[in-house]
Order: sequence, then C-alpha cells, then structure tokens
Amino acid sequence: MVTCEGDADHLEYIGIAMDGHTGCEHPILTLPLYRDVTQFLGKAGFFYSPTLNVGGPGPWGEDYFYQEADLWKDAKLQRFIPWRWLYPHTQRRVMRPLTSYPFPIVSQGIADVIAAGGYGTIGAHGQLQGIDSHFELWQMASAMTPLQALRTATIFPAMFIGVDRDVGSLSVGKLADLVVLNSDPLVNIRNTTDIRYVMKAGVLHDGNTLDEVWPTPKAMGKMFWAEPAPAGR
Repeated sequence: MVTCEGDADHLEYIGIAMDGHTGCEHPILTLPLYRDVTQFLGKAGFFYSPTLNVGGPGPWGEDYFYQEADLWKDAKLQRFIPWRWLYPHTQRRVMRPLTSYPFPIVSQGIADVIAAGGYGTIGAHGQLQGIDSHFELWQMASAMTPLQALRTATIFPAMFIGVDRDVGSLSVGKLADLVVLNSDPLVNIRNTTDIRYVMKAGVLHDGNTLDEVWPTPKAMGKMFWAEPAPAGR
C-alpha cells in the first residue's frame, strides 16, 4: 500500500494514481470535481483521504464544530484530554455560515469517487483526539447517507492501510474490536458519539470511563495527566 501527501490540484492526483499510489492524504483543491476526474480515480480504485478537518480551499472543517458548541465543557473530553491543551484549542468562536466551508463540496467529490468504484476515508489529523474522527465522519455525511459515511470510518480505512483481514467490519475470524452505541447513527449520524461500550480485542470497556466491564471488572484508574482545571474556566 503506497500513499503520499496531496493538497494540490486534480492533475497532481491523476498523476499520483498513474504512478501507482494507492491513495493520497488531503483534498483536491480544484473544485468541484467533474466526472472525468472522479471516474478516473474511481476506476483506479484510489483511496481519497481528504482530512476534512484541516483541508480544502477555505476554512478548516474543525472550526465549524467549535462555533457550534462549547466543547471545552464536554465531560468526556475533560476526562481524557489535559485541560491545559483542551481549553486553548477549543475556546474559539469564529462564526461563519455553513456556505463558507468547503467540506460539503469536497465530500461530494469523495462520494462521486466512491460511486465510480474508488474509496474515501476519514483522516482526523489529530486535531482534537477522540472526537475529531467524528467531526470527519459528520462532514462526510453532508454528501452521503449515514451508512455510506460510516464505511469511510470503518472498512475503507482498514482496506487503505492493508489491515481489513483483521479489523474494519464484524466477521468471523477478525479481531473483536467494536463500538456499542446507545443511539442509531443511521437515524442521525451524530449518534456516533453516544457510545455505551468499547470492545478492544475481546475486552469490554465502559464507553465513558474506559473501566473494564468484562471479563474482569476493573477501574481504569486515574490518568497520569489528570488535574483539576482552574476555577472559572
């Protein structure tokens, strides 16, 4: 599996595919993508990972979610991310209409590549650990059905890095890595964060605390970075 850095025009991506690359990270900057490009990449079986959180000819996609909510107040993020990093990163209030963001039109190009036989994958870029993958998934869903978007976060990424024989879908013989949700993401894609359990290699954990639930109940314990946030924050 051969991949590379992108973030250029469509001609570079076509050349990358012709040179034998399996896929590319970052978005094609010439928008919208017309059928000649999407058909070429699709028939090449190309993996298009646009990193919507940080990509496109315009504002980064992650900013859209910072303007939507006070994410530094989220209890789960506060538990798993040191406040000294969480607070400065998420306390932003840049207000733009959805039409200012490129991710809907970039996502449409991904959907067209997939429809032509190619693949699309999320790529959270480490912007806000844990929830940034959900940001990418939700942006994908702006141009796809929830089920189509879910494939960009499960089986397609596993195929992209060559581990789909072990993970990426539920199948006999694969690793028991899965997420149990309280709410149906096919009804609302944002239900992907409503996590009840996480199973890793057959060990079941509480989705909010990561306490081990099965086979041996055991508390996660205190994270080494945990410390109370200052008053008034």
